[in-house]
Amino acid sequence: MVAMFEARALFGSPSTPGGVVPHPNRPLVTLPVMVSLIAVADLTDPAEAAKIDTNAQELTGDWRSYATRIPPAVPPTPHSGAPPTHDLGSMLFALGKHQGFISFSATLPDYKILVVFPGRLKGTTDYLQYSFHDDRGAMQVKRIP
Repeated sequence: MVAMFEARALFGSPSTPGGVVPHPNRPLVTLPVMVSLIAVADLTDPAEAAKIDTNAQELTGDWRSYATRIPPAVPPTPHSGAPPTHDLGSMLFALGKHQGFISFSATLPDYKILVVFPGRLKGTTDYLQYSFHDDRGAMQVKRIP
């Protein structure tokens, strides 16, 4: 459900009876995903967030609007360019210690999301695996990496 809200396929409030409405023009398919990770930073934990000097506002802020603001030629303003959340993700990836991180959902603040760095998965002990039925009805299993 959180993924559908994050992708803007659902709107409203899950805590209100009848409060969830599907997007009329954005059909999405959900797949069951099995995740096995060893090194995940939980940025919803205040102690973990303090290690990299972040907070809930930075994690859930207005990152979508950065793409709609045209950056000036020189230099970009604090309101344009790469969103702070993307800079944070790039910094965590560059540290080389994490396969992903847990954050608060920007659309459903009482829920959490998992961000995975596929390039950090080794495949024997850490992976993402999903399954689906192909057009002939046969079960297919895909694993990353």
